[in-house]
Amino acid sequence: AFGLTRAEARLAARLAAGESLESIRVALRIAKEAARSQVKSIFQKTDVHRQAELVVLLSSLLRSA
Repeated sequence: AFGLTRAEARLAARLAAGESLESIRVALRIAKEAARSQVKSIFQKTDVHRQAELVVLLSSLLRSA
C-alpha cells in the first residue's frame, strides 16, 4: 500500500506496533541514516508528519481489511 518498498513496509509495520526506531534499526541491521531515510520516505508516501499519525493510518487500514 502507498507504494512502499518491502523495507519501508516492514519498518512502518514495526513503528505502528510501537517499536522505537532504534530497536527496529538494530533488529533489521540497518544503518541509522538508512532508517531515517526510510522513515522520511514512509511519511512522504503516506502523507503523515508524525509517528502517531502513521499508527492511526495503518490501524484504520487493518480494521477495514
